[in-house]
Amino acid sequence: MGTGHAARETPSTRETWESVLEYAPDFLEFDRALSRQPGYQGAVAVHGELVGSFSGGYARLSPPEPMTDGHLFRVASHSKTFTATAVMILQQDGKLSLEDRLGTWVADLAGSEVAEVTVGELLSHSAGIVRDGDNADFWTLDRPFPGTSEVLEIARRGKVLERNEHFKYSNIGYGLLGLVIEAATGQCYADVVGERILAPLGLLDTGVDLDAREPGLAAGYGPLALAGSSHELADRTEIEHIATDALAPATGFYSTARDLAAYLGSHLLDASPSVLDNDSKRRMQRKAEDTGAPGRGYGLGFIVQQVAERQSFGHSGGYPGHITRSWAVPKTGVVLSMLTNAVDGPAAAWGEALFALAALAEAPVPVSWAGVETAELRRFTGRFASLWDVIDIAELGGKLYWLTPGQTPKTATARPLEYVDSNTLKSADTNGFAGYGEKMSFEIDERGAASVRGPGGMLFTRWEDFRIPRVLRAAI
Repeated sequence: MGTGHAARETPSTRETWESVLEYAPDFLEFDRALSRQPGYQGAVAVHGELVGSFSGGYARLSPPEPMTDGHLFRVASHSKTFTATAVMILQQDGKLSLEDRLGTWVADLAGSEVAEVTVGELLSHSAGIVRDGDNADFWTLDRPFPGTSEVLEIARRGKVLERNEHFKYSNIGYGLLGLVIEAATGQCYADVVGERILAPLGLLDTGVDLDAREPGLAAGYGPLALAGSSHELADRTEIEHIATDALAPATGFYSTARDLAAYLGSHLLDASPSVLDNDSKRRMQRKAEDTGAPGRGYGLGFIVQQVAERQSFGHSGGYPGHITRSWAVPKTGVVLSMLTNAVDGPAAAWGEALFALAALAEAPVPVSWAGVETAELRRFTGRFASLWDVIDIAELGGKLYWLTPGQTPKTATARPLEYVDSNTLKSADTNGFAGYGEKMSFEIDERGAASVRGPGGMLFTRWEDFRIPRVLRAAI
């Protein structure tokens, strides 16, 4: 006999995300195909333990190469979190202070307008330094990324705002932090990060910039809007990977979703392994600046904002061809990393959709499911279609939901479906424009649920069996 719902408690955080990951690949793959995205990769960890990783679509379109959990992505501004972590390690070691002046460590900038900027101001983007300089065409690959001499030249004339006047995101600022790290240690930036962060945390698939691991990178692609007049997936333009040189501390890193999940997990308080003490972690995760974007703050190397009504820290990344986003949620210990390989990749939207699915999985089991066996519940699940829509009846956290694949659930109104009998469920969605309170009648065969009628009385047929009906015409 299966487990009845009367004996079930609210699922643990790990159980919640295990449930989400059972459904997530089908959920995301639908939207990937519909939006003609090349591919994606994701991973979830809870309190430092990997719950699961997943991938879909293509790492390369021609010749077709399926995406795997092992493909590498350029994770762009996630690089800033590693640079900030290295700075905090050096502060713990007593080798520098967040109050140190830039001109103290970078002699070439002594006497310049930015010489008095502090290390802490660079970390929080409070220094008022230009974002990328007057000519940032390296982002469109029209020229190489700047080397050290060019970054220094941009910095000398790069004052845009007064210190601490307003949040001013600056890749140049983080390039300068790379030079501070080198001056404080007498080592090259890549060696410091490798020895003090990557090796201790076992991040074997993470590196500072384009290197010998390049063949393992997923190809990056241009936007669908520029994919010819047909806007077909196959017509997306493949974008060459190039080195980021002196801006590697700001945007050069590559990694995998699994490595990023482990890395951000190490930043949770009392995490083990970790390279920082709790005081350093708190300082990095505490909002230092309002960014001017609603609901989004910035700490020391981390974006700080709410996701699914809980505070998170993490970062986004935008490299030509790769769009990425990762979150860590201290309250639950959840870390989610979502990586995509196109300029218009919806990494943030897909990640937020998974957090919304987790919120549904956390909801209490309806009383109507008391005593109903798990096998009975799963008989109703599947993907169904009508002329109007495609819907999923999905199990999340031991409950059933009516969902639209690829769309972020409306957690404010979504409610678990109620059990009526072995062939009938009932909608409890509080949106009165939908089928609130109406029954859903299922036809179930040897393959599972073949169709569902309602709520609203409309018939939805098993996805693979659905055919567009002929238009009925009045007899002449």
